[in-house]
Amino acid sequence: MHPQAIIANTLPPAQALLVVLGFGALIGLMYLAIWLVSLNSWKGITKRFPMRGVNFTGDSFRKQEGRAGSISSRGRGLFDIRLAAEGVCVYPFFARRYPCLVPWSAIRRVSVSDSSLHVVLDCEQSFEFFLPSEALPGLQAKLPPQLFHQAGSPFAIAEAALKNDTHPRGMKAITGGAVRIAAKEYEKEKKRRGQ
Repeated sequence: MHPQAIIANTLPPAQALLVVLGFGALIGLMYLAIWLVSLNSWKGITKRFPMRGVNFTGDSFRKQEGRAGSISSRGRGLFDIRLAAEGVCVYPFFARRYPCLVPWSAIRRVSVSDSSLHVVLDCEQSFEFFLPSEALPGLQAKLPPQLFHQAGSPFAIAEAALKNDTHPRGMKAITGGAVRIAAKEYEKEKKRRGQ
């Protein structure tokens, strides 16, 4: 017999509804706790980089990935980012009322790759985000050239790590094949997008 059928047959409908509502409330409380922790972490960043009057340059980038303290985007767009004459304005999706202004002087490093820029800030807690490559001229106009460096290809880094003889032979062959396939797929996608 199917597990749901057993539960449905053993619990009266009112009790089954209460169980479902209890699980829904538990999930809701977990999301609320995560949101409160995220908001608290973000408020520490807004104290370090308070928002004030800015002169926007018109460059705006929605749904960018990044990390701010204990908050990580993990593949989702976490921030909306606007460039301004004074710095970079960051609007988190979970606290739209609490943006921050990162002055240009607080940017520690910009890693440039074919498709994106990885911007790392000078902050007590980790604070970094990604921008599309079309944001490069705007950042180059405001930041000194020594902050920019070419990001290594993740495929080249993986292949270099595999050349180390500390990996088991079978693992080395399997991983090396996977890295080569991923690199080919990446190149196909770049050509398809016209980059």
